Order: sequence, then C-alpha cells, then structure tokens
Amino acid sequence: LLAKAPKKVQFENEHEMRKVYSLIYDVFRYKVVLSNSLNDIKFYEQFPECIGDENRIWLMFYELLRRNFKQRFSEEIDLQYLLYCESDVEEIAEHLWKFRKPLAASVARMRIKFNALSLSKLLPIHLQNEKVANAASNTMVTGWINPFLLRDKTSADKFLHECGYILQEDDNTHILDTNHYRWDNVCPLFVSCVPQDKGEFTKSKIVTQHYFVIQDKAFSYGPAVMSRLLDYFQLSGDILQTHISSPRSTAYLASLFHSVNRLNNFYVYGAGLNLKEYRKFMEILGVNNIRIFAESFTSFPLESKRFGYVVGIFANPPNSFSAISDPIDLICSRGGDLSMLEVLTESEISAEGKRRVSLILEEQLLTLQLAMSRPQIQFLLYQTHSIVSSENQDMVDYIVKLINETSLRKHQSVFRERKRLEAIAEAEVANIPAAAMGSPRKRVPNAQAEEKVKAQSATEAGTTKSDGIVEVSGVADESEDNVVLPDADEFMCENIPDICINQDGCIKQHSIGCYLSLIKRTKITQLNAKYLIKMAEARGLFDTADKSTGPKVKGTKTLETNIEPIIESEYCSSRRVEKRINIDQLISRLMTNTNSSVNRIGIIKASSISHPVKFKFKRRECKRYKTTLLNIYQISRQQSGTFRYRRCSVESLEEICSIAICCLRRKGLRKYPYPLHIQNLEI
Repeated sequence: LLAKAPKKVQFENEHEMRKVYSLIYDVFRYKVVLSNSLNDIKFYEQFPECIGDENRIWLMFYELLRRNFKQRFSEEIDLQYLLYCESDVEEIAEHLWKFRKPLAASVARMRIKFNALSLSKLLPIHLQNEKVANAASNTMVTGWINPFLLRDKTSADKFLHECGYILQEDDNTHILDTNHYRWDNVCPLFVSCVPQDKGEFTKSKIVTQHYFVIQDKAFSYGPAVMSRLLDYFQLSGDILQTHISSPRSTAYLASLFHSVNRLNNFYVYGAGLNLKEYRKFMEILGVNNIRIFAESFTSFPLESKRFGYVVGIFANPPNSFSAISDPIDLICSRGGDLSMLEVLTESEISAEGKRRVSLILEEQLLTLQLAMSRPQIQFLLYQTHSIVSSENQDMVDYIVKLINETSLRKHQSVFRERKRLEAIAEAEVANIPAAAMGSPRKRVPNAQAEEKVKAQSATEAGTTKSDGIVEVSGVADESEDNVVLPDADEFMCENIPDICINQDGCIKQHSIGCYLSLIKRTKITQLNAKYLIKMAEARGLFDTADKSTGPKVKGTKTLETNIEPIIESEYCSSRRVEKRINIDQLISRLMTNTNSSVNRIGIIKASSISHPVKFKFKRRECKRYKTTLLNIYQISRQQSGTFRYRRCSVESLEEICSIAICCLRRKGLRKYPYPLHIQNLEI
C-alpha cells in the first residue's frame, strides 16, 4: 500500500483491513518525529536512492522504533528475512539497521529537548490523542442490521440468537455484557454488541455475509434524522444526497428509506471515479432503492430540471473530519482512502493545507447555496464531522443570511419592474385623449351632456384634496423598502426534532462527533391535493379568483377636447350586467338525451303488429331530420332527371329506403345509411 506505485491489495476480512490501516495511521501520525531523525543524521545524503520512497522508510523506521532498536529473537530472523524479501524492503531495513545507533540518539535528544516523557508528547496536540488505540481497546462493536436480508426486528433477533448473542434490555447504555447486544434508541436498525473476540466476530458469517454492517455511530445520526424528516414535515417526493463521505453511511440511509412510504426516489451524487465500486458495494448489500451518479452536485446549474421532484436534500460536503473518534472506521468505510489518512495526520499548517481548507469551505458554501436556491426544496439537513465553527454554525448562519438577502433583492427587482409597467400603462392611457385633440370635428353637446360633465367636474374638484392624500399614502406604503420576503421563500434554522424513543434531547452534538443543522423554509409548501386546488382557485380555473388582483392603473385627469363626450344610456349599461351561470340548468341541459344517444341505446325490437315497419325496429321521430331527408331525396331525384311534379308520399319514401337497406344487408354491410325513424310524414 505504501509503495511508489501502490499495488492492489485484497483483504481476507475487515479485521485484517483495520489492523493494516491502524499501523499506517500510526506511521503517518509519527512522521514528524521520524522525518526529523532521518534529516538529523543526514540519511538521504548517505542513500540518495531512497529519496521519493519516504512512506516505506517511515514504516520500517517505526517498526524499528517500536522494538527499541533491538534485534529480533533468533527464531524470527529467518521469517523476517523471508517477509522482507517478498515485500522488497530488505535493502531499506539493512540501511536503517546500519544507522540504528545514530537514529536512537537523535530520538533521545529530541525527547530531552522538549521534556517528553513519552514519544507521543513530541507530536502536535491534535495528534497526541490515542484515538486508534482507544478504539482498538474498546470491546464494543457497533453497526446496523441489513433490512434487505433480515426483513424485520423479530427475524433479526432470531438470527442473532442463533449466532450466540443475547438481547440485553436494561437502561444502562454504557455497560454491556459479553455476547450480548442492545438495540439503539436513537438510530433505527442500529445495534451495539460485545463479542468475545472482535477478530473472530469480523470473520463470522454475520459480518462476511453482510447481515451486520460495522459502522461508527457518529456516521449514523445524520441518516437517522434525515429518514424521519419527510414524516415530520408531512411531505412526499424525492430525496437527494450531495456527496458520498462514507458508502456504508449512504447504504444505511437507503436502508432506513426502505420503510418510508413518502419517498419516491433516493439520489446520491459525487461518486466520481468510484462509481462502479460503490454500485457493486450496494449490490452486494442488496440495496435496491438508490441511484448513484458520478457527477458532482455542484456541477449542475440552477436551470437543470434533473432535481424537479426533490423536496429535501441531505448535504454532507467534504469537511476536516476533526471530530471523529475512530478514523480507521472512516478509512475502512471509504474502501481504504490513504489520501484521507494523510490529511487526518497532518502535523503543521502548510501552504497546501491552507489551500485544501479554503477548497473545503468553498465546496461547503457552494453546496448549500445551490441546494437552497432551488425553489422546490423545502428543507435541508447539513452534516459535518468537524469541531471547527467556521464549518458548522458560522457557515449555516452566513448561508441563511445570504440566501434571504438574495431572495429579498429579487422580490424588490420584481416590484420595480411591476411599477415600471404600471407607469407605462398610465402614460399610454394619458396620451389617448391628447392624440385626439387634432380632430377638426366639433359637436355641440346637448344640455344633458353638459349637466353630466359639470357634475362630474364638480365631484372631481371636491374630492381632489382627499384623493391626493390617499394617493400619497398609497405610494408611501408601496415603497421598495417596504417589500417583505414571503414566508415560502424565506429560510430559517430549525431545531433538530426529537427522534428518540421515550427520550427528549438525546442528540448532543458536542459529544457525538457529528454536527447537524436543519434548515427549512418558514412556510413549508406541501404539494398535495389541497394545495393544488388552492392554486387553481387563485389562478381562476374555478371562476372564483379575485379579478382585482392584477396591477391597477391609476386614473388620469380628463383632458379638455373638442369631441363631444359619448353618454351611454341606462339601457346599454344595464345590458352589461355580468351573466351568471345557473349550474342546475347547465347540468340538466347536458344530461338531456340527444337523437344520436337515443338511437344508440334505445333501439329495441318490437312487434310487427303494433309497429308495422319493415325491419321491426322501434320508430323514433325527429322533425328536423324528416324535413332534411325529404329535401335531399327530392333534390337527388331532380338532379337525376327522374323527378316528376307530384307529391312524395311516405309509403314511396319508405319503400325506397327499404330497398337500399336490403341491398346493403345482402352485401354484408352492417352500417345503414341513416336510421329508420320516419313516421307520419306529411307534405
């Protein structure tokens, strides 16, 4: 794993994987001490061929330091030589053994200089914590039961009992007996157990066959809260996760969504080059309700319609992971990410480190900004594993303030545009009389018109003062500064809901190694039937919308012209009364049978005695159809030259129709030229 060109390694089980990466973590943690000692004795000047292979040199130096620069036992020398030759580190081991005394003296001088009673005191403060050692000494194993293999809690209890584990239901969450397990009261499907041997437990079928997925509890709080927010806000739709910080955590969230009926689709972005690996991992676990994409969430513009049905977002952008208690669990869950291990063990702030921190903050800000700028997003759960305030609460406060200010400026811009259009409409209305002043026609108004014009001018003069006051106050109320951001567009921070069973405030973020922040709109928009009906009424689809909601154009003062004002009569004004629709009459008119419907459903066979018609169908009458049929018949006879000036009888018309229908029936045609419903036709 630490070679110049890393080789692909296949681990037998997770226990072996954790042991290997625990050793690498300690090597990277002590690399400051190891590098200073090597530079102190000028090791790279003596062996320039070792430049560029620092990782393996640190590994062999750390192994020599752990055995206090002593020779191995005689029975282990042959095995050591064989393993060193297979790993191609024999030459490096010989160089370090040759300079073992100068290296030991260099380490001793550093301890004396800094008064370090132990070697760990030479490390920076954030690396002195023995996280890996504490995690290794902890006998408790945490993880979640795979619901795609064990369908319910009863079957899981039965399976664990068959594997030799007993359910412990006492309230003491810290003490757990050996070969006992307990269900977690915060995270669904989550189990804590104490096996007799952790190494053998990872090799058992309960882990190798993926019935039990090992995971640190710090990576389970976010999915546990996210899985219950749809029910908490009573929403239905799609959920999106912006990044994959841990494939196991993503699989855990998908397993919790397996029993949520409000969820339609679960999308995960940011897989990158590991897309095939992550999809294969989900397939092995049996997760079938997730869609993983390689594209980054921040690469999609706001105009993209891919997230049209997403109502909630689980934002977990990259962070410093400074709050996690078990870094090996994070590395193993990511498939063995050595770059992440190097980041977690950095000892000093370098230019590259500052650049990486700035990129992390930029990615966090861009992720939150793009997530909150989409109009259909109703809530967002932000998760980090950091103790730095600039990544946690400071970031949330800044982005909420930024989004609300941006939305308010947009509403003010819409307000200015509406005022501009109203001003244009007022100008057009005011210019209509002025354009007509050049007309040469002049009419003498009658007495009635003069009286009405004078009365109107007197009324306007009497109300000018009061109208002016109202107009000024209206303008003052409609100022741009008085525009208020609607609740449906405003974001706010919400307290994390209580998701614990029979317990309040169980999520204590300062001690769980996970920071969670719930951001939601002040007014949640539920796209249900009630909301859609309300929107339809507001848009006038049911003829109940307020017709005065449109932009109003202010009245303009009537200009003096040489055109006689047109006085509408009371009769004309009375005819403009809005026509009201009687629903009962409309429904009765629509339900009345037509001639076509009667013929389709009402034709029945009848007796030839009571209805002497050729084809024994009940006759129906339609006066308009009789008249039209007779006219067509007479015109056709006239055009064919066989028309005679005689009156056409009903018998002759029926005879002609009967002959035509008989011919059609002989040819096998079922469609008649017209229905027979002529009765008592007189001309």
